[in-house]
Amino acid sequence: MSYDASLGMKANPRPTRTSDLVREFADSVTADRVTVGEIVAAVGDRGLGMLLAVFALPNVLPSLVFFGNVLTGVPPFIFAVQLALGLDVLILPRFIAKRRVSTVILKAIAPRVATLLSWFERLLTPRLSWVTGPRAERVFGVISMVLALVSILPVPFGHQLPALGLVLIGLGLIERDGLAILAGAIIGLIGTTGLVFVILGLARGFEFLMHIHAA
Repeated sequence: MSYDASLGMKANPRPTRTSDLVREFADSVTADRVTVGEIVAAVGDRGLGMLLAVFALPNVLPSLVFFGNVLTGVPPFIFAVQLALGLDVLILPRFIAKRRVSTVILKAIAPRVATLLSWFERLLTPRLSWVTGPRAERVFGVISMVLALVSILPVPFGHQLPALGLVLIGLGLIERDGLAILAGAIIGLIGTTGLVFVILGLARGFEFLMHIHAA
C-alpha cells in the first residue's frame, strides 16, 4: 500500500496495468518455448476480459505468419464462450494449454502488444455500469463469439476490425468501461458486416466468371 498524506491513511495502490504484465512476463521467459497455459497463468488473475484482449490483439496487427490468424483466433473464441456462459473460473482445454509458442516470437510480439494496450489503457475509465452487469456480459459474450469466429476466417485483412472489437470488449470488461465495450461491439460488427459483403461480392464475381466460361 501507498501512504496518502491528505487522508492520513494508506491508500490502495493502482493495479498493475495489463501492458506492464505482458512486458514483465515476456522479459521473464528464459526457455526456448512457452506454453499457452503458462501465458494464461501469468495474466489469468485479470479474468476473461484480459485474456480476451491479450489473445485477440495479435490479430489486429499484420500477421507474422501466413494465415496466422487462424491459430491465434481460437483462444479468443474459447474465452468468449465462457463469457457468454457466465463462468467465473477459466477453463482452458488441454490441447490449447499445452500448445507451445516460440520465445523468440513471443518476445518480438510482446512489445508491440504492450504498446497498443498501454495506448488503450489511458482512455479507459469505469462508466455505463449497465453494460458491465452479469446479464449484459453474457450478451456481449455471444457477440464476442461471433467476432472471434470471423477473426478466424483465413481472409487477408478481414480479421482486423473484428479482432479490434474483441480487444475493446476485453479491455472494457477489465476496467468496467461500458463505453469501450459498446464501441468494441459496434466496430467488430461493422467489420463483420463489411467482410460478409466482400465475401458475397467475390462469390457473385466467381459465379459470373463461371457462367461466362460455361457459355
